[in-house]
Amino acid sequence: GNGNGNGNGNGNGEKEKKKTTTELTRAMKALEKMVLLRGKVVKGFQRGSKLLGWPTANLDPAAFKGKIDDLSEGVYYGFAKLESDQKVYKTALSIGWNPQFQNKEKTVEAYLVNEFAEDFYGEEMRLMICGYTRPQCPFDGLDALKKAISDDVEETVKILDTKDYINLKDHDFFTQK
Repeated sequence: GNGNGNGNGNGNGEKEKKKTTTELTRAMKALEKMVLLRGKVVKGFQRGSKLLGWPTANLDPAAFKGKIDDLSEGVYYGFAKLESDQKVYKTALSIGWNPQFQNKEKTVEAYLVNEFAEDFYGEEMRLMICGYTRPQCPFDGLDALKKAISDDVEETVKILDTKDYINLKDHDFFTQK
């Protein structure tokens, strides 16, 4: 065998495989069992808000150690509540190694659907993960990523307003001591 098997993959085949944002399919599928997490909001990589214009709350990894092992990386939807605030917010969250920024460890980044005046580092956050939105995928540039996140948020708000979810805001998890 002279082994010249026409490996002419000259690199532009790669481009085709990359999902563009328009092809993103959002599953919006309920988890069999909701995942409930409590922990401090820690300083993440400072990229969510600075680069993307979204305030994201990174959950202290201690809060989800061993609790999200069977959740594949991706974008999820649910609710969150901060200690200093009575309100429970709809939340789009991202679990993963964040391909966009070559992370080295699992992260849980929540985007609470609300305009907050200041950040809430150090506060306790309660996070209820209700369902799965879509897989993580790398995007061609920040604009595509922003567009995807904004669509994620829109779908999150839509599904959490349905009768299956709307009452979860009043779940004991958010009020118990």
